[in-house]
Amino acid sequence: MKIFKNQINIISYLILAFLFVSCSTVDEDCLCTMEYRYTLVTVVDTLGVPVDSLTVTIKDKDGDELNVQQESSLFGVGKYTVLNDSFTHIMCVCGTPQKIYFFATDGNRVANGEFMFNTDDCKCHINKVSGPDTLVLR
Repeated sequence: MKIFKNQINIISYLILAFLFVSCSTVDEDCLCTMEYRYTLVTVVDTLGVPVDSLTVTIKDKDGDELNVQQESSLFGVGKYTVLNDSFTHIMCVCGTPQKIYFFATDGNRVANGEFMFNTDDCKCHINKVSGPDTLVLR
């Protein structure tokens, strides 16, 4: 019986050692925060007055449309979401920014802009690399 208990103890120690080594060997130290990032653009008319209730289309570099939810009442008049953390999965962590195209229209006039985004190594958050803060509806 004593030999059986020793074997169980040895097996238990081996399992614990394996778990310890497995848990301590991490390829990347990823710890995403609860922060939720988004990038906004303000759309104004030719007089500089913010324009609300526009139809927004956002596309990636391949021309595929992205379903970016617009919460205009949350951010204020004339402010539109270009991209948010829901789209980190389309970003490359290779260092090359991803082109995003923003279009807004009232049916007659159009405002459009090109943005560049990337993400961190863990794909936690988007980062705006370039792009305008304000677009003019013409």
